[in-house]
Amino acid sequence: MIRTALIALALTAASPALAGPLTVAPHLASHMVLQQGKPAQFRGGGAQPGEAVSVSFGTATATARADAQGNWQVTLPALPSGQSGAVTIRAASGGSLQLDDVVTGDVWLCSGQSNMDLPVSGSANPDRTARESAGLPIRLLKVKRTAEAKPARDIVPELTWSRAAPDNLGGFSAACWHMAREILRNDPKTPLGLIHAAWGGSTIEDWMSPAALRSTGASPEQLAWLDRYAADPAGALTAAVTATDRWAEQADPGSAGAAWAAPGFDDSGWDRIAVPGQWERSGIDGLGGYDGIMWFRTGITLTAAELGEGKDVVLQLGRIDERDRVWINGVPVGAQLVAAEQRSYRIPAGVLRAGENSIAVRVIDEMGGGGFSGPADALALVLPGGARKPLAGSWRYRRSTADSAWKEAPPAIPWSMPRGLAMAWNGMIGPLAGTGLRGIAWYQGESNTSRASGYAAALRTWRTSWRAHFADPALPVVIVQLPGYGPRSPRPIDAPWAQLREAQRVVANEDPTTGLAVAIDLGIATDIHPAHKDVVGERMGQEALRVAYGKAVPPAPQPVRATRTREGIEITLRSSEGLAVMGAVEPVGFELCEANGACRFARAIVRDQRVLVIDDGRPASMVRYAWQGSPAINLYARSGLPVVPFRLEIAAD
Repeated sequence: MIRTALIALALTAASPALAGPLTVAPHLASHMVLQQGKPAQFRGGGAQPGEAVSVSFGTATATARADAQGNWQVTLPALPSGQSGAVTIRAASGGSLQLDDVVTGDVWLCSGQSNMDLPVSGSANPDRTARESAGLPIRLLKVKRTAEAKPARDIVPELTWSRAAPDNLGGFSAACWHMAREILRNDPKTPLGLIHAAWGGSTIEDWMSPAALRSTGASPEQLAWLDRYAADPAGALTAAVTATDRWAEQADPGSAGAAWAAPGFDDSGWDRIAVPGQWERSGIDGLGGYDGIMWFRTGITLTAAELGEGKDVVLQLGRIDERDRVWINGVPVGAQLVAAEQRSYRIPAGVLRAGENSIAVRVIDEMGGGGFSGPADALALVLPGGARKPLAGSWRYRRSTADSAWKEAPPAIPWSMPRGLAMAWNGMIGPLAGTGLRGIAWYQGESNTSRASGYAAALRTWRTSWRAHFADPALPVVIVQLPGYGPRSPRPIDAPWAQLREAQRVVANEDPTTGLAVAIDLGIATDIHPAHKDVVGERMGQEALRVAYGKAVPPAPQPVRATRTREGIEITLRSSEGLAVMGAVEPVGFELCEANGACRFARAIVRDQRVLVIDDGRPASMVRYAWQGSPAINLYARSGLPVVPFRLEIAAD
């Protein structure tokens, strides 16, 4: 009897698994838009191994065989414009499925970080924008934030393909939507498909494949860490936490012997800060652009009754940007390395005591915002039985070492999302392979400003790799140049945001099918997420019309050359409309720089298509314009587009 059962089991294991219902990849669905003029790739599963699967749309039909796992992929030839109806998928054994209300049109992929991710509901005039969507020939697909350490087969839709309507537009990218509205004004009849795949706080490295990262010189060790995490997440996390603690022992005086975490440590000389909250937005002098190590301390009083009979207590701290290590009464109770993760640490019995207890948190912030992300009710001590002791409020804090003082960077955490390597690519872009696109809109860079010097090379590789992935080496790309953000300065500074804008300008100008949507005048000095995405989207749409549709839409004025004359430095600008100084006699924001890097503000006047920077008699080898985080500007084309920020070498006499 046992022998018969074993034989039956062996036969079952050796034979192919029975196919289930025929399935299709989740980025392919009813109401979708297929890119006109390009082949349409369909794929899915559920077929018998080796079985023929056919796909039909209108008069186009194609067939292919499933692989040994029952997965199939069929590509229809280039589709004509104006086609609509159902896509039918059939397996030879009789299984079938149908995608209804499919149309051909133009598909745009909108990606990047928080300003692309900002939804209509969080932008200016959300109700009016939603109401105006009714009846427009625009379809929407929103990809759920999905981070994967290895390539995923499929995306996870947050909003599956749907006709745009007031009841589904609220969560969709406002910038992407307003771009589509501008494109639609040029051609009201061609359907548009918009794919929203963005993640707030992400770096460009999050959106690049491992192969692309290798070509940019990414650390082989970091990519190996990513592979290790894919195979053993818990083990990789433990090893990375240990490595981070060892690094901190050398880089941070508070971590040496956990001195600043000791329960009896005197923190009365530390200043106070509101927790939760990112310290860059606290308004405290010296913290506006601080990246480095920060310590926080607070206390909490407990009774013996609250502690219960030796039961565990949970410490919840919400999200912390980026890495934290937590001590209770000098005992380490938890650590996390990824900003997006909720902090929840179980405190073993005996660590807490009746009376006063100390909580110390070390935060390591390498870029962007740093500190507790909140909300306030996410910070609490959860007692046995579920009662919550709030922890939000005024904490003591102290700056430790800034990143500029580190002898070496902390151990990389390539699976951190955002601010890791390839994680968003693996989960959100890679699975879209085979999707026909008319173009890509890219609004990203804020999280790379601390490493602006390397952004141009990364942006070039990103563009090339995405074009290869979507099988179009000349695929149009619209880049949104970063708007104004950050404190204004009464003297010239080499602002990281200005450096990154210049990288965007240079890379866009290298390629005829890359457009630059200039937004320098649309920012808010104290808000990294300006809400008026209608104007940003309009400018994105104008650039899309120019580089993807060949329309005679004037771009923002760009510098061509800077030459020395008897009167000063003459800058020739490329503009088809002439220049206009708004609200003043002379343009502002120009600087002259010496070879040693010292810069000074300079007067300038406008002469038709040229700007003359007045010679002050001092040496100058470079001219800069709008070279601050939030520069004051008043120089525009007559169309209303601002002159693009730039720096330019002055040609020799």
